[in-house]
Amino acid sequence: MRMKTNSRNRTFLLAATAAAGVLSLAACGSNDTKTTSADHSVSAAASGSSDQGQASSSGDDSKSSKSDTGKTTDGVKQQSAKTSGGSAREVRSDCTTDDFTGARLVAKGQEMNSIYYDLQLTGNKATCHVQGFPGLSLLDAQGHQIGKAASRSQEGDNKAITLKPGQVLHAQVKTPDEGVTDGKCDAKAAKIKVYPPNNTAAVTGTGTSGIRVCGDSFQVTAVSATATTS
Repeated sequence: MRMKTNSRNRTFLLAATAAAGVLSLAACGSNDTKTTSADHSVSAAASGSSDQGQASSSGDDSKSSKSDTGKTTDGVKQQSAKTSGGSAREVRSDCTTDDFTGARLVAKGQEMNSIYYDLQLTGNKATCHVQGFPGLSLLDAQGHQIGKAASRSQEGDNKAITLKPGQVLHAQVKTPDEGVTDGKCDAKAAKIKVYPPNNTAAVTGTGTSGIRVCGDSFQVTAVSATATTS
């Protein structure tokens, strides 16, 4: 009887031990699963946070890029506006040949062995801006040029002018007196041919005041709003 009882006790103990082992393994497996799941969750959360951070950074970079681009564009526009403004202050001739109806020379006297004339472009039809040197040539009765065209004189100022309708445009012309050139003079002009500054078409007039170029010296100043006193 005692042997049977001991055998049963041993069997029971073995069964209990086996059951405990199974439960222990099951618990470990459950913990491992939970740990692995938790690790995955933490990893995913970290990854999501990192991705969000990168997306935020990318968004900031994009905004920064747009902002920088905007500033650059504005900078270019401002620079362009300043340049355009600077150009606007430099008045360029927009008075055309068609704006004038006549041209003439008016004798202004003699001084320092030179004879002076006031070149006048008349009949201006519109308000316009002008600056620079006119082109001037002397013609005979047949319209042929006499000698060389006038060269540019550095006397006087080369300023921008706003010419109003009817206002006369002036320039000073000079040539040496016949007495200081040993009589080396061209024939007297019958006509004058004048190119307003920055124009390729000319105005012709018959008012010459008997001008003749002597000593191969013939000069014209930049245009002005008033006649220049010699």
